[in-house]
Amino acid sequence: MSAKRSGDESSSAGFSLVAVLVFLLIVSAIVVPFAVTAKTRLLIANNEVEQERLSLLAEGLANVVSSELADGSATDKLPLDSTPTSCRSGEFAFDVRIQDHSGLIDLNAADVHLLSLGFASLGFDRQASETLAKATIQFRGNANAFAAQAEPTTAAGPSENKQAPFESVSELQEFSALASTPSHDLYKVFTVNSKRGTLSLDHTPNRLRAIFADESGSGASVMQGVGQASAYTVEIAASRDGSGIAGQAGFIIEVLPASAAGFRRLSRNPAAEIVDLAPSMPSRATDCDGLFGTEIAQILRGWAS
Repeated sequence: MSAKRSGDESSSAGFSLVAVLVFLLIVSAIVVPFAVTAKTRLLIANNEVEQERLSLLAEGLANVVSSELADGSATDKLPLDSTPTSCRSGEFAFDVRIQDHSGLIDLNAADVHLLSLGFASLGFDRQASETLAKATIQFRGNANAFAAQAEPTTAAGPSENKQAPFESVSELQEFSALASTPSHDLYKVFTVNSKRGTLSLDHTPNRLRAIFADESGSGASVMQGVGQASAYTVEIAASRDGSGIAGQAGFIIEVLPASAAGFRRLSRNPAAEIVDLAPSMPSRATDCDGLFGTEIAQILRGWAS
């Protein structure tokens, strides 16, 4: 009798143990995914905070560089043709690109020859480049509202010509042949802010400079230098060692007349929103004092320490 009772108790204990193990497995199946999800969301949130902090830092430094461009102190110490310049402060690294718009092709002022060279730099052959150049001039049309007849549309251009100046380089993406061209590439060739029908080779980015080097004669529309620039593109990327995250800022600025002093933002640069601003070519290294000024460099060193 005693042996039977002992066997029943062992069976009951074994069943209880199995029940407890099953219960723990069920609880684990429910809790573990929540814990993993919570940890993942925490990592994502931390990364987003880090990127936001770095982006704010990059934007603040872009304002500093823009002020230096406005007062002329940066034009002699920094390349103005999108050549990357970098500096380090503690665990932080900064990459800066500045593009003087006198080195870009103005969509509203350039002639057919200059426009066709710009499209050729994007990879179009000579015939396609000339067709796009003519379509560009037809698109912007005659600013005279009383013109007898509007220019007809072409297959290379949009379905309807604007008959007014380009307000943004991004309008080129209305052209069927340019719809898939990244806006970043377009902004590296064209502008609407130089207000010149000429191009300064001194400040022309490599993409355009290579095209002009292949031309036997570029004509009067290309010059070795021009007067004081009126607009710049400023791009800055800020990163921290080991984080794998970069904060980016970029915008187009207009330098105000000497009587007004300073600068104003014309627009944000689409390049900074979608393109990794880390240099695709070897950057020109310098110290942050030379790049942002001694006072700002001291602040960065204090923040990085």
